[in-house]
Amino acid sequence: MKKVSILMPTYNDADTICETLDSICSQNYNNWELIIIDDGSSDNTKEVINTYIEKNNLNKKIKYVFQENQDQLRALINGMQYITGDYVYILHSDDLLFDQNSVSKAAAYLDEHPKIDGIIGNLTIIDENSNITKTEEVLNYINAEKTIATQLLWLGRNLYVDVAFHRKESFEKKVYNNYLTWNKPFWLNIEKDKVSMLNIKKVDFSFYKYRVYSGNYANNEVGKLCLINGELRTATQLMKFYNIPLYKLQYIIFRIFSKLKLFNIYKPIYQKKETTNKASIVEYIIKKRYQEDYKNYEFLVSLINFYKNKEHRTINFEQIYNRKDPIYLGNDLRIFNKQLVNHSLPKLYYDMFKEMDKGFDEIIVSKENEKKVEDLLKFLCIYPYVSIRSSKDEKKDS
Repeated sequence: MKKVSILMPTYNDADTICETLDSICSQNYNNWELIIIDDGSSDNTKEVINTYIEKNNLNKKIKYVFQENQDQLRALINGMQYITGDYVYILHSDDLLFDQNSVSKAAAYLDEHPKIDGIIGNLTIIDENSNITKTEEVLNYINAEKTIATQLLWLGRNLYVDVAFHRKESFEKKVYNNYLTWNKPFWLNIEKDKVSMLNIKKVDFSFYKYRVYSGNYANNEVGKLCLINGELRTATQLMKFYNIPLYKLQYIIFRIFSKLKLFNIYKPIYQKKETTNKASIVEYIIKKRYQEDYKNYEFLVSLINFYKNKEHRTINFEQIYNRKDPIYLGNDLRIFNKQLVNHSLPKLYYDMFKEMDKGFDEIIVSKENEKKVEDLLKFLCIYPYVSIRSSKDEKKDS
């Protein structure tokens, strides 16, 4: 019997976490471990968890880890070091497993299909009182180039779900980079020279109850900014590989096919070349979430301006970089967005916004800082449209 490792990030969920723990402990599949990463809760979450562990004699099954508040993606990365199972599953502390057969069904499917990387299924939606409100049907997973092109057409939003049972090897090698590090769809591998999909299967059973209520992640200003950050990063990187003519019209057509549940036969019209109208698409993606309110956020304004200004221009990273300024990754998006809202970002980012407003396509950097610049460009959603030039090369040319 293969072991299932469940990663559970939690933050101030003392009121719901016991119900979530009950849904795990009631499983008829016993070979599991639970790793709870408390992301700096300020309520009595720690006491509730420790009481539950002691009361149910679960010291060998549940590991509790506390960290200073860094957001859930960082919490999950911190929890990865404790994984000892063959399969990995992320369960948030206000959500539930569907029933007592959830883990056994998922593990059995992965056992029977050793070549797949993971499974997804339809979402059962529950309210704050754990009442089922609806079933959200997930699109059929089609491992084909048309799906990747459609991901760009779908405004960079995840065509599928973040909820999946993963094979450990795939989770550590692919999901870690795609989702946990860069906040992009876990199933989509976007590399420098190619794009591919993980070998995922959609199963015909539900294994997850997702709680939707007013306190959800996306139902606040920072949460909404976090969503669009990942969407823009996904879309802008895919623009390097695909051009979708009549983007806005095709978006409407896709929405119609999706609502009619005809995704299996849908195919966008696309070309395997770099997008020609990046600025129009970036602005469209942003306005779909914010309309004209995007102008309240310097980053979104500067991002649109960057893609509108196509002139050749070079900037020098060393002239604006203070070594005390952090270089954020995708999993730092909540820190970044809180500072964005409060107008308290490190100076580096405001300087980059000014440069993005003018437009540039080359950045000069010392050899030691090349990786930092690449990460900065990825975070700001302008990678790979800026060439990185070593200052050593600059000296040679001169």
